[in-house]
Amino acid sequence: MKKLIKLALVVGAITVAARLVGAKKAEWEGLSESQVRDKLDAHLPDRVPDEKRAEVADKVVAKMRSRGKLAEDEAASDGGDSEEDS
Repeated sequence: MKKLIKLALVVGAITVAARLVGAKKAEWEGLSESQVRDKLDAHLPDRVPDEKRAEVADKVVAKMRSRGKLAEDEAASDGGDSEEDS
């Protein structure tokens, strides 16, 4: 009986952890490239050099783009539409 309770606790902990990871991933999905770069800038410590931050941001943006998780930038889509309307 003790083993069954321990197993249920372990399965419950794994389920909670999986949901937390899924929520964190969903938080990043659908962001534009500039939003991803801003968010990374805010999360990376100041001790990381600017060149390294830019390199990390480039890799993250490239990976998100390859997986189709990146939304279009508002500036790029708004700029084209407003010129046609004028």
